[in-house]
Amino acid sequence: MDSIRESTCPSMGIKLLDRDHDHLKEILEEIQLMAAAGFASGQTGVMLRKLAKRMRLHFALEEQLMSATRYPGTVVHHLKHQWLVDQLDLLATQRGRSALEQNAHLLSLLADSHFKHMSNEDLDYGLWLSTKGVHHKGAACAGQTDL
Repeated sequence: MDSIRESTCPSMGIKLLDRDHDHLKEILEEIQLMAAAGFASGQTGVMLRKLAKRMRLHFALEEQLMSATRYPGTVVHHLKHQWLVDQLDLLATQRGRSALEQNAHLLSLLADSHFKHMSNEDLDYGLWLSTKGVHHKGAACAGQTDL
């Protein structure tokens, strides 16, 4: 199974959120490796629960920052976060019924969707902040074009 991305996550210019993105990517990659290696569902379940907890905390923080900065895309961004969490919950439910490696396509879709979210919507927020005078490093992932 391919890892999520060989490159680093795009920078929003907000160190805390950037670190969270890197950590979430690492957890997703670890789950993918576990699934490919055929780990028992109990072991992968622990990682799925860890990912769900981290995602929810990260999304809450990100949305609080967006609200505090009056980002006009906050509501739509929240809906996209909710979709990602719903997909993770679906995967966790599927894990209970069969081995995670049989749901590798779901995991791959979740990982790809999360990475695209970070590379597009989250980066858009970082760029929007830069127009408001907040420094943005703007480093896009290798293989991605700058916005």
